[in-house]
Amino acid sequence: MTRDDFIRSIGRMIQLYIDNADRFDSNPQLRVNPATLDASVVNGSDMLAELENSNENVEIEAGAEGAGAQDDADFQAGRNPDFYAVSRLVSETADRTRPDLAAIAELAESYTGKKNKPP
Repeated sequence: MTRDDFIRSIGRMIQLYIDNADRFDSNPQLRVNPATLDASVVNGSDMLAELENSNENVEIEAGAEGAGAQDDADFQAGRNPDFYAVSRLVSETADRTRPDLAAIAELAESYTGKKNKPP
């Protein structure tokens, strides 16, 4: 996925969130799988449950014996999703709420390493 594709995809997800904000709890999160760049908007409660599960998996792997245990734990940690508060990815004016493409471009930079203006 290119940087511009990522920005467009996240922008569409944030717009879907804006259009359906009443379906989310008070702490919606953008969930990004760093390995695949798959993303979705989830409730904050879902994020907390997933973080707890991810931490438990890392602890289980760290408690295992053998040279491969650390490699397995590192692999699991690399597959854990990243979460970003949706509130930081929206721009609000007096008459409109919309995706903040500048904030989304900064997020894309963390995954692609490219600094450019948003599309």
